[in-house]
Amino acid sequence: MRTLIFAAALAGSLHGQAPPLSPCHLPDVPSEARCGTFSVRENRSDRASRSIPLQVIVLPSRSAKPKADPLVLVSPGGPGTTNSESVVGRGWYSWMRDDRDVVIVDLRGTSGPSRLDCDFADPSIPDSAFLGPLFPPDGVAKCKAALEKKADLRYYTTPIIVEDLEEVRRALGYDRVNLWAVSWGTRVVYLWLKMHPEHIRSVILEGSAPVSFLNPLPHAHNAQVAIDSLFAECARQRSCQASFPNVRRELDSVIARLKRSPALVRVTGNNGVTSVPLTWDIFAEGLRLMTYNPPRTQRVPLLVHRAFLGDFRDFISAAVASNRGTRGSIRFGFLLAITCTEDVPRIDPRTIQHATAGTYLGDSRVRAQMAACAQWPRGALAPGYGDPVRSTVPAFLLSGTVDPVAGSELTAEAAKYLPNSIHVIAPGGHVPFGPCVDAMERAFLAAASPRAVDTSCVRGMRLPDFVAP
Repeated sequence: MRTLIFAAALAGSLHGQAPPLSPCHLPDVPSEARCGTFSVRENRSDRASRSIPLQVIVLPSRSAKPKADPLVLVSPGGPGTTNSESVVGRGWYSWMRDDRDVVIVDLRGTSGPSRLDCDFADPSIPDSAFLGPLFPPDGVAKCKAALEKKADLRYYTTPIIVEDLEEVRRALGYDRVNLWAVSWGTRVVYLWLKMHPEHIRSVILEGSAPVSFLNPLPHAHNAQVAIDSLFAECARQRSCQASFPNVRRELDSVIARLKRSPALVRVTGNNGVTSVPLTWDIFAEGLRLMTYNPPRTQRVPLLVHRAFLGDFRDFISAAVASNRGTRGSIRFGFLLAITCTEDVPRIDPRTIQHATAGTYLGDSRVRAQMAACAQWPRGALAPGYGDPVRSTVPAFLLSGTVDPVAGSELTAEAAKYLPNSIHVIAPGGHVPFGPCVDAMERAFLAAASPRAVDTSCVRGMRLPDFVAP
């Protein structure tokens, strides 16, 4: 029935000829799903504006009688991941399809002809390039010039994305939906709660990035809190403490040495062996990315210790792999379109020194991103964009104890304005996971109530053991 509703709705939409959902087969998914394309205007207020096709995927429920309100997997973060590449497997194999359809929509700018990619992770790029700046000035300029040939970069913002998703919801014929999102994807949900709360039954937010989050200003503080938490856990584990009793001081020493003089390191990769300078800021950003989630986090004390001894080989291998994976999964043009409109312009330069003082990352990341945004087009932002989102929609909020990105403090502050919510802090990285998390989220979604959540299993969660020499 929903397929027919979708087809009828599309008949009166942008072009009047968009296809209905039809059977499709997706990589690594053993059974049939339903797929289609929904087109929206790049400039939603201009009917003559270029059209953007959004891929729509519906994963059918395991139940013969699914609930009328599906679970929409909004985004696993970034900003800049592609939903059809990132969350189809999560939706298909998890508990999420037990009694609801799962709906996945690619956000504008993340796939198809509107994909806002910068070639920072081209497979032909040598591995040594991944020990370079995250936002190389020449690369940002070239990316901007290339993308402006096919897109008006002012129209790729979160509020516009929310309106896209609302239009898809109406076309699919759903009166109310449940929303799931991770990291930056939660920003979409917060704004959806603000703009169209009447059509939302419940929300699940993991590793929140609310509208108060000024990406990337908090990264330095949160990265320091995360690594302090890791080192504290190392001290509690007997083997880790015995192997790395001075790891905090060792990290300080490595950063200080690299600030005095970059280390010349050898990178063995797809273009042979290359010697490149390792600067302190590249080391620090590489380390931050390694602290996102286990199992990478569990090698951090070992890698820091070996770097302290002057052996960067394992760190370089891990950093190149981590950086290549991260840059390959993110559409960096999309990331810049979002943050250069919604985040960086709201950062008061006078606050940077205080916000980054006493951290191993320092102000390097925020300064680099501000420089990139200085040459990027800026979209419109409504007054009061950063005001707290107030909503009585039931919400499940999840934070990790080791989060180098958002941190539980931001989620706790956002929760003050969500009176019908529960905020769970669990052992884990940016996004804790496991059977306990699944059980809590499943119970919450079934009842759409924080009172249905039993958090007792959190006491049994723990970080895995650290890797010792």
